[in-house]
Amino acid sequence: MKTIFRFLSTGVMAAALLAAGATLGYGQDTPNPSCADVDGHNALYTKFTEIYAKKAIPEMETALTTGKEYLEKYGSCEAFAEQVAFVRPHVARLETAIKRAKMVARYDAAVKADDPTEIVTAGKEFTALEPDNINLVVPMALSASYKSTKENNFKYADDAIRYSTLALGKIKSGWAFTKKDDKGTPIIGVFQYTYTKDAAVGELTYALASMNYYAKKDKKAALPLYYELSQSAGPFKSDPRVYGTIGDYYAEETAPIRIEIAKLIQQIKDATDDKVKADLDTQVKAKIAMLNGYTERTIDAYSRAHKVAKAGPYKDNLYKIMQELYKLRFDKDTGLDAFISSTLAKPFPDPTTPVTPVADPEPTTTTTTTTTAAPAAGTPTKPVSTAPTKATVAKKAGQK
Repeated sequence: MKTIFRFLSTGVMAAALLAAGATLGYGQDTPNPSCADVDGHNALYTKFTEIYAKKAIPEMETALTTGKEYLEKYGSCEAFAEQVAFVRPHVARLETAIKRAKMVARYDAAVKADDPTEIVTAGKEFTALEPDNINLVVPMALSASYKSTKENNFKYADDAIRYSTLALGKIKSGWAFTKKDDKGTPIIGVFQYTYTKDAAVGELTYALASMNYYAKKDKKAALPLYYELSQSAGPFKSDPRVYGTIGDYYAEETAPIRIEIAKLIQQIKDATDDKVKADLDTQVKAKIAMLNGYTERTIDAYSRAHKVAKAGPYKDNLYKIMQELYKLRFDKDTGLDAFISSTLAKPFPDPTTPVTPVADPEPTTTTTTTTTAAPAAGTPTKPVSTAPTKATVAKKAGQK
């Protein structure tokens, strides 16, 4: 970073002129007249060295303009080779630095405004320059998720899924956190979207689960994520939405089973052949056992949502739904609280595992010494189906 002042001796200047003359004599390129302008060189070089290290965008832009002008005038001068070697890499650095500074300004403004469209747009441009900067990706994922709602038709769901998947993959594969909070704890993200590792994993996992479940209707992709959250050590382990969504899934799965039971019962009523009736009755019992299994899992999930939910309408409504389901399942009004207590004492079932059918014991019959009259001749005894009539009119979970 040396500045050339008037140190060129007459001999050096003469040598330069002789070299220029020799070049002209052989018909080569015309020499650069600026190479003889020592005063002009010193002034422009000094101007550059005074501003090249500035950080503000306007000052960096001035430095870049000055540096480019310097290289255009003096870049080919052998007498100024040392100074040119200093300026040239800083011009290249400034071009990148200005581009990045403008990206930072745009991206930061978007995050502060919490504008998901602008966050994603600016983030795409920024990550093209810094593809491994996951600090940028976290706000892109979570803002898109939080701003995707049923009302706007889950407008940003695709971006939420794409960037949540990217960020989670990087974090879980050991991405090195580049930032720390005041306590020295590694953090990730930008401004209001800044988290510790565990918190970031929880937020991103929930975003991925909810967007898959509600926006994409891809429950197979969502359920393992909800279950992962229920088993985590983070705050989502106590989030009623995790368990409530799993409960909703089970409740939806019971609907076709109830329809099938109702159809089978009607077929039993319409059948005239005893063997056909017996076969249909067996099918009804199997369907009811499966319905029982789903209903108990529904109550299980809602029980856990109810346990962690704050007092209020949501918690109260959960209890009403469980009352309806419990009565439907056991055909009685008493015993719900004890059933909930015993359910919560067990591990939470993984919703991706098959539901086990729950068949109730057959009613016991007693024999007496009383002689009963035989059926009248020609009147066959009608086999009795064990299918409870309740199953044909059962309310769907969540129905008020």
